[in-house]
Amino acid sequence: MQHIHFEVTGRTILTVLLLLALVVGGLALVWVLINPGWAIGIGLVLILAIRGLFALFKPHSE
Repeated sequence: MQHIHFEVTGRTILTVLLLLALVVGGLALVWVLINPGWAIGIGLVLILAIRGLFALFKPHSE
């Protein structure tokens, strides 16, 4: 069985927070400029993609 090891540093946390702020800002622009429905749809797709990544890297018991 292989294990994946991630180290979380302060710089990693700041990078994640910056990416989160950019995504939220982008969704806010879509909400204002295009349509709230599009922003909600994109947000749901992003949530599903992130959950899929977590499921992919989560160790499963067999």
